[in-house]
Amino acid sequence: MRNANFRKFVIYLMIIMMALSSILFGLSLFF
Repeated sequence: MRNANFRKFVIYLMIIMMALSSILFGLSLFF
């Protein structure tokens, strides 16, 4: 149970990091 929750949390974190990096990349291109 704990392993599944941890894996889901890690996937969620990776998605957030990808979104943040893409947003930063877009801002650097925009400015």
